[in-house]
Amino acid sequence: MPKVDLTIEICGMSGDGTIAAGGLLNAAMARAGLSVMAFDSYPAEIRGFGRCVTRARIGDEEMLALHDKTHVLVSLDDEQSFSRIPFLADDAMVLFDNRPPSMVSEGRSLAAHVEPGISLIGIPFGDLAAQAASTKRGRNIVALGGVAAIFSLPPDYFREVIRKKFKAKGEAVLEGNLRSFDAGYEYTLENYRQRVTDTLAHMENMEDPGRILQSGNVAIAHAALDADVKLYFGYPITPATPIMEYLAKALPEKGGRVVQMEDEISSIGAVLGSFFAGTRAMTATAGPGFALMTELITHGVMAEIPAVIINAQRGGPATGLPTKTEQSDLQAAVFGGPGDSARIVLAPTSVKECYAYTMKSFQLAEKYQTPVIVLTDFFLNNRVETMAMPHASEEEKRDGNIYPAAGSKESYHRFAVTESGISPRAIPGMEGFIFTTTGLEHSEKGAPNYTPENHNAMNAKRHRKIDSAMTDLPEPQEFEAEEGGLDVGVIAWGSTFGAALEAVHKARNKGKKAGALKITAIYPFHEDPIRAFMGKCKEILIPELNYEGQLANLIGHLHAKDVIRMNQTTGLPIYPREIYEKIMEIG
Repeated sequence: MPKVDLTIEICGMSGDGTIAAGGLLNAAMARAGLSVMAFDSYPAEIRGFGRCVTRARIGDEEMLALHDKTHVLVSLDDEQSFSRIPFLADDAMVLFDNRPPSMVSEGRSLAAHVEPGISLIGIPFGDLAAQAASTKRGRNIVALGGVAAIFSLPPDYFREVIRKKFKAKGEAVLEGNLRSFDAGYEYTLENYRQRVTDTLAHMENMEDPGRILQSGNVAIAHAALDADVKLYFGYPITPATPIMEYLAKALPEKGGRVVQMEDEISSIGAVLGSFFAGTRAMTATAGPGFALMTELITHGVMAEIPAVIINAQRGGPATGLPTKTEQSDLQAAVFGGPGDSARIVLAPTSVKECYAYTMKSFQLAEKYQTPVIVLTDFFLNNRVETMAMPHASEEEKRDGNIYPAAGSKESYHRFAVTESGISPRAIPGMEGFIFTTTGLEHSEKGAPNYTPENHNAMNAKRHRKIDSAMTDLPEPQEFEAEEGGLDVGVIAWGSTFGAALEAVHKARNKGKKAGALKITAIYPFHEDPIRAFMGKCKEILIPELNYEGQLANLIGHLHAKDVIRMNQTTGLPIYPREIYEKIMEIG
């Protein structure tokens, strides 16, 4: 059991510096050697106001998921934080501004509505900031000083990350923020000495260049750089835009270029054109943009052109919930498009896997000459985790293309029917290897051919190729498997898997025979290992962030009886407690 397991939430209005404070908190806790998983929530509308919440789970062991209860709430705005009261743990602490910038009516006062067992810590955030830096803009930094004091975390951890963040803004800004932090720290020690706990007093500075705090979006961009991507084509869309923003700064330094296109259709078209010419490229989008890409994705299937597409899922359908999380694009990723257009779909379950599977997708796309879709989601893209600095080997970076033999120039057929379904792929400009490519059904040479026999043979070839990719796709991974079978097996994918695994661990501690299976190869999927795991279990539970049970629809038939579905579309991640309670309810 972890000795430290805290969930700290900061809530405020846009402009209060909520997200900035959360980032500093996460960085300071990571510097102290703690494991961090954090996630920000903010309004979808571009209008300059609305509730912002940053939520961090912090512990001395790896965090697999967010907790559904908050142990510390830092309120930068009573009106906005009022909605967070139901999520407070019974013994929570609430740090609030007891001299807020504007009057709060008694009926909307945070302090007046929390349960009696909750500790209230009133700190004049604004006044202390004004005294320290002649501006109240540092209210959020004062609040961080209060958090550090309450948990006895050495203040140097915060001072170091404050210096790093504000150093470029000039000495006056930096010193003002440092004084604001110190003011909050000292005020809290002076006025709430009896509330101070030594929970984090023992933490030592664990700054390690080999260990970082990274988001899913940055991990994806990092992988693209390591894969030697030369071109990124994209159109801004939540939650995928940070990938483009990161690469816009970093890619030119490596001789590449980021091009903002007029829409998602032109983005995927440019990616296909780049790969067709033999240059690695990628794009990232979300549900609405992915819908626009569908026709050209299937063009890539027909013309056997590689492509790498990140689909950062969000609440749908249509424009849906731009800043909420969901896992409802699985069917679109696997089946979306006219005709039988099988392609490869991967779904990472952690920030570490965001890097690994983005990296892997380039070789898969090249070897199997097909679009590869990496399915992430808002929670996974935007959350940050402490992790080892990812590195790819030279083998993982290498070109995955299968080139034609030098002696085949006179008899080269670009779409030759082979046993594996993979045809040697020449790149335009390779001397002697002339071929035709079209989105029409075609012969082995690439010329249009509509005969029944040819279409049937080419369909079989393209599907054989995707089936043969199974040898290169990650197999399902079992957790807590045991001899004699299981009462409940939980199968999960994407960002939901961490919550499922934590729930299984808790259920086993309560004597329940439970196990978990992680699936990251969504299509094609490893049927035999999935069936084998199901065969060990009396019941199969599949929790998903979609209404229809899309993974259950895809693999549920492999079980001897109907699988149990746990579908949720709240726009929030599934919490371990919810899956745990469902496990205990079964059987």
